Amino acid sequence: MDVDEFRQKLEAEVRNANFSSGQSPTAAFAYKITSMMQEAEYLNGDFQESFFVGKHGNKNLRVDGWLQDAADNSILLFVVHYEGGNAIMTRTDAEKHFKLLETFADAAIKNALDIEESTSTAELAEILRTSTDERFKFILLTNARQSVRLHEIKNFFVRGNEVDCEIWDIERIFAAYSSMQVREPVTINFGEGLPCLKATTTDDDCESFLCVLPGNVLADIYDRYGSRLLEGNVRSFLSSKGAVNKKIRATILNQPEMFFAFNNGIAATAKTLELKTFGSSTFVMSATDFQIINGGQTTASLSNARFKDKASLEKIFVQMKLTRIGDMPVDSQEKLIGEISKSSNSQNKVSDADFFSTHPFHVEMEKISRRIHAPQQGNVQIQTHWFYERARGQYVQEQIKMTRAQRQNFQRENPKSQVMTKTDFAKFRMSWEGHPDIVSKGAQANFVKFAEKIDAAWSKPARFNEHYFKETAALAIMFRAVEKLVSEQDWYKRTKSFRANIVTHSLAIFRHALKEKFPDAELNLLAVWKAQKFPDDFRKIFTQITLAVNEFITGTRPIQNVTQWCKQASCWERMKLSLRVELPDDFSRWMIDARELKAQQADAVETQTTSFEVDAQTKILSFSGVTWRRIYVDASRRKLLALDERTALSTAMKIPVKVPSAKQCQKLLRLLERLEENGLIYAPDMEP
Repeated sequence: MDVDEFRQKLEAEVRNANFSSGQSPTAAFAYKITSMMQEAEYLNGDFQESFFVGKHGNKNLRVDGWLQDAADNSILLFVVHYEGGNAIMTRTDAEKHFKLLETFADAAIKNALDIEESTSTAELAEILRTSTDERFKFILLTNARQSVRLHEIKNFFVRGNEVDCEIWDIERIFAAYSSMQVREPVTINFGEGLPCLKATTTDDDCESFLCVLPGNVLADIYDRYGSRLLEGNVRSFLSSKGAVNKKIRATILNQPEMFFAFNNGIAATAKTLELKTFGSSTFVMSATDFQIINGGQTTASLSNARFKDKASLEKIFVQMKLTRIGDMPVDSQEKLIGEISKSSNSQNKVSDADFFSTHPFHVEMEKISRRIHAPQQGNVQIQTHWFYERARGQYVQEQIKMTRAQRQNFQRENPKSQVMTKTDFAKFRMSWEGHPDIVSKGAQANFVKFAEKIDAAWSKPARFNEHYFKETAALAIMFRAVEKLVSEQDWYKRTKSFRANIVTHSLAIFRHALKEKFPDAELNLLAVWKAQKFPDDFRKIFTQITLAVNEFITGTRPIQNVTQWCKQASCWERMKLSLRVELPDDFSRWMIDARELKAQQADAVETQTTSFEVDAQTKILSFSGVTWRRIYVDASRRKLLALDERTALSTAMKIPVKVPSAKQCQKLLRLLERLEENGLIYAPDMEP
């Protein structure tokens, strides 16, 4: 696929989104591209729709969306240029669009905008007017091609501070799509170089170095790249209100010469390193695909103290553990990064849930999604899957080496409309389980809370089975249908604000109303799964609910900021008490008795348990008896063998004459995991 074919495909998807969700082409394009950027963690936060056009004096102004990035204390303003044909984005065009954003920011700061109060744009204007220490970035999204002569643009300013401007044209978007990563690898040039000590004894793909970074250098890097540096980090910057970051700030301001002694430093990775040796000393000259894995709060604190407190960083030095990871597979990279981050002596406690992307829950949902088919509808003869994207870009990655015919067949069986990312999955589940306030905090914050819930419940993994997956797919059908329904409402077309908050609260309040009306029953989500569509009965109810939710969050808020109000648990608690949803008695046909549902879930658990047992036995039988004998010797020598594992091992050493039982297979799997944690990894050597 070349860039022209990609553009045609993208424009077709925008037309489909315009038809299916009721969004304008400009809004659909903005939503699609920013969603891609968010998924790839180029954007650290949730994009807020804010389509507003006006004037400030005799100057035109416009904003199409915005985002607050708490990691680097910045505000991103978006403007969109979307049109048909093979257009070219010239320097004059680009500067005209950035000027619209500059004028909007200026008018907002001067409180010179005439905006309806209950809109996302009004919320943005209030933030701009009352905040004085944010940094700004202007982003132009366009399906045009950037002119080859467009090398640089003039400077734009907000409150006298220069603004970073970025153009995401069709070629940049295509390049990102082709590489399955919207983020572009960060390449850092360390000027005269950083003195380093090699901390590994081999020259394998993975090697580590100890370095010392001047505080100004680290802050300069962060000022330029912001939260892009933290893409591998397990959590975003914890605001300076946290106790740890208050201590970091205090050290910067009061004892800068002691920063190296007091601070734990940072851990970073890079794909490649340029090294030079001068005499007996080695220097890191540059690093490609540089990511800060641990120490995000240290990095951001230095930058913020210099920016907000005008602090000098001349006396500050930071230790850095830098690991070159080479060209190892993506899954291996993610696992290594997680292990580095967990093992680092971090200043804030990190739980296993922070590393949820490598959790077996994901693997199981992925297996189920590839195994089961959605019910066929009408005369359509193609069986489709709900594709669970366990890793970033997986849906695209699986199509890379396919022929055109294979790719078309894959897309028919796995339609894009039936793709669920792990953050989607968390959003659907947390909305339904009554946590719209957490969902409103953004995809990543919600995902962490969902991860904690799953991690705590994983002691009984069989409950996360085909039944659970089908229910979640049904929630996806409902959630996306409610998104479209909201976009079609006249009241929403006037404001075009807070759709994400409205949808998650509407799903939650619907579930709450069902529990009150039918206390001994639950919504039959499998009926929605079988129908593979949003029932008309639901449409009538959600038309009322979404309007009521919108009026509640915009009309009863005790604070000015609607988005912040939606993030508060008190908002959700008041909503449950205030909103009364009238459900017709005949809606009972969509309900299932709680006892019957429990019986269905028990059957699903039993089936899943059997599936786990088969998978475990399959893995155990992929090792020969000879290999199991070697494992026994290695484990005994390292004193890693538990007493109750010896019997299981004695049976495994007799494969294929004898086969371990299901319980023994589980013990052997745990043994393999323990050995891997201690550096002993064994490769299968038999066909199971």
